[in-house]
Amino acid sequence: MSGVPRMFVLLSAAALVLSGCTAAGGTASPAVTPPSLDVGTLPVERIAQPAAVAVAADVAPPTNRWYSSLAFSTDDLPVYPFPLAFAPTRTGFAVEVPTVTVGETTIGASFAGGLEVTLGDGHALTRTVVRTDPVSVTLAYNDDAGAVAEVTLAEGSPIVAIRAKRDTTLTLPAPPDALGDGWQIAHGERTFVLSAPNAEAEGATVTLHEGDAAQLAPVPEDAAATEWLDAIGDPVAGVEATSAEQDSASITTLRYTGTPDTVVVPFSGMTAAGDCDLGTFETPYGTVSACRGAELTRSAPVVTPASRYDLDHLDDATRTRIRTQLEADVTATGPLPADTYFAGKALARLASMYELAVALGVADLADEILDRLDDELTPWLDPEGCATRAERCFVYDDRLRLVVGKVVGFGSEEGNDHHFHYGYFLEAAGVLAQARPERIDDLRPVMTLLAADIVTGAAGVAGPQLPALRTFDPYRGHSWASGMSPFADGNNQESSSEAVAAWNGVALWAQSAGDAELLQQATWLLSTEADAARALWLEPNSLPAGYAHTIVSMSWSSKRDYATWFSAEPSAILGIQLLPLGPVSLEYLGTDADRVAQNVADAGATAFTGALGDYVQGYSALAGPEAASAAASALAARDEFDDGWSKALAEAWVAAVQLRGW
Repeated sequence: MSGVPRMFVLLSAAALVLSGCTAAGGTASPAVTPPSLDVGTLPVERIAQPAAVAVAADVAPPTNRWYSSLAFSTDDLPVYPFPLAFAPTRTGFAVEVPTVTVGETTIGASFAGGLEVTLGDGHALTRTVVRTDPVSVTLAYNDDAGAVAEVTLAEGSPIVAIRAKRDTTLTLPAPPDALGDGWQIAHGERTFVLSAPNAEAEGATVTLHEGDAAQLAPVPEDAAATEWLDAIGDPVAGVEATSAEQDSASITTLRYTGTPDTVVVPFSGMTAAGDCDLGTFETPYGTVSACRGAELTRSAPVVTPASRYDLDHLDDATRTRIRTQLEADVTATGPLPADTYFAGKALARLASMYELAVALGVADLADEILDRLDDELTPWLDPEGCATRAERCFVYDDRLRLVVGKVVGFGSEEGNDHHFHYGYFLEAAGVLAQARPERIDDLRPVMTLLAADIVTGAAGVAGPQLPALRTFDPYRGHSWASGMSPFADGNNQESSSEAVAAWNGVALWAQSAGDAELLQQATWLLSTEADAARALWLEPNSLPAGYAHTIVSMSWSSKRDYATWFSAEPSAILGIQLLPLGPVSLEYLGTDADRVAQNVADAGATAFTGALGDYVQGYSALAGPEAASAAASALAARDEFDDGWSKALAEAWVAAVQLRGW
């Protein structure tokens, strides 16, 4: 389901730099440049009407980023370059380290006011996003006379970098105190340091000369301001991300460019290359350390793309029962929906049914399902389909630079949830292409565009036609679902499992299409997102006292919630982290049987009977042999299933769990 309400817009720029970072004994990702892919084969149509698109002409609108509201909101919404909160104002900005608060259903640290900085003479300024990458952004401030200053923010950098575009001033709330080669500023209970080597301070005003930079940073309570001033090097210019595979681990490396030395803060699951002796910050994601250096890394277990269960050792009685049920499920499958979310989900369901028929050795039924899948997918394969009809086709929005499927759903015209939607399509296409290689050339034009929209990007003459890595955040290790992120709490993602399914779908298509580079990227995304799904959503460690649940169902830039966009039922809150249960789910769910049992218990008495309770019942099978037997009996007796699943698929899931000995 959508990680953003229907009013969101998804516009994304910022290309991920995947340079060849080779680990010893490992396989590095090749250098990736967005391909020269012609989106001109699609009709051009602007469906969304965003309130603003405040980006430079050569910058693709940055949808699905932690900073998207800087480009799309007409309000002064805060953004969260972890661990900071940064709020643009009409005359500059405010910055703080938000205070963490804990309730039964929320762990939050929202912006509540901070140290305010005025740029220039105090007159109203306009703001434009002038540079992006998936981790960092540069925001230009201008007045009637032209450029005043540029401000660069990056996740993992607890520093706001300001570069003067002409001689200008920074006005602080109070006069700073000289400290070594810089200044310190007391603001409430927090001390900030200001490093500006060529600046002059008079009263509360600091004068910067054209081209010079100032860096403003909050100092942890358990650190010394002088040590921070010594550790701050040149300003961060951007963040390069590389991926590599080594010893069954998928490794992400972030390099903060523009300086060999700075201060970085690892997110949960990351490590720093330098010493972490600069104090700590309290955040909704736990206590984090400030470290010297300009490099961060993350390691996640490699997850192998999968679409088919191994049922070779299934007993005859169970095989016959599932086969009979599968025949009934296929017969009962009605017309498929037309919007991209539910249509994609239904296509992937057909693909899963086909793979189940193959796993059961039922060739005639497999052919029947494959024919249906082929027929249902075919209308979507015409790049010019939307020129003559209003559904089951795609258009290109040349303002937001994204591929939009018609009929839209959950704000997809604004870019919301594209990885969820298109991952389903790519899974279905990958399965069909594997079974019928002669269809690959028919599938390739549109499927390549869908993959480009969410992963690879596409180059144009005057800039990116589609931005690379639209939704994935290499710093956080997971995707963002909201396109325009019109929220005071930043961006968010609800359905961690559908994000995992998305990258599995991309990988299945890449395998079938023979695209080794895309397969490498997709496996990196799949592995990293699956690790985050467990560590941040389903099996988070060290949740604070006062928070009353074992899972988190919505991860935001500034908070963590036990909630969904569509239901308050505990079954839905857990279930949205599970669907669609299938072969790839076996690759990352259920490694901790006790935690599975705790999560199911936390969903309460209606865990199996409420919304998405069928998925919770399937998930419960991972809690051990007795739980699996109980789930098998309950699912065999169950009549109602989510539209992305079926009774036969549910019974096959439990059978596969039992065959693995869980």
